[in-house]
Amino acid sequence: MIIILGSSSPRRKELLKILFNDFTVIHPNVEEIPKPYEKPIEFVLRASYDKLKDIRTKIAYNPSLIITCDTIVTIDNEILGKPADYNHACYMLWKLSGRTHQVISAIHVLFNNKNDYREYSDYEITNVTFKKLNDETITKYLTTIDYMDKAGAYAAQEYGHMIIEKIEGSLTNVIGFPLRCFYRMLVGMEIIKIFFI
Repeated sequence: MIIILGSSSPRRKELLKILFNDFTVIHPNVEEIPKPYEKPIEFVLRASYDKLKDIRTKIAYNPSLIITCDTIVTIDNEILGKPADYNHACYMLWKLSGRTHQVISAIHVLFNNKNDYREYSDYEITNVTFKKLNDETITKYLTTIDYMDKAGAYAAQEYGHMIIEKIEGSLTNVIGFPLRCFYRMLVGMEIIKIFFI
């Protein structure tokens, strides 16, 4: 059975390697733009599903397991995506400074094995509390990491100690792919034995 990760994120690829030795990566082609009426959870679930639909149209593998995911940072019901530039990154870190925000990841899984077709979705929420930041810390942090491809302009796994006070919940969710949520989904779909037993 071929396993397909529908993602352009190198972090998701590395995390999935913890569970699977061999899988194929296909980059989805979808616009990840929230609609005006969408709440953060609604948006992240839709974005992940849009990726699944896009990957499904590109492949003809049978049997297959397709995995897609989307991760957002949200505070005050505002979705903080990837920064447009340095000033935007500074704005995001100032907004998160000294406060607790949520990282939400949604996963969609499609299992297709001849006449056995199962589709499942779930999400994980992690609370992240930032230290009280100042101009010097923000500047130092943003010059230390590659912030442009990261939601909220930060990465817990890259010098996160500089800005993060505590993480309540799944660390892999904050990195970009909640492993325990994914494993829970495979159990719920009753396909866990195919891959791990």
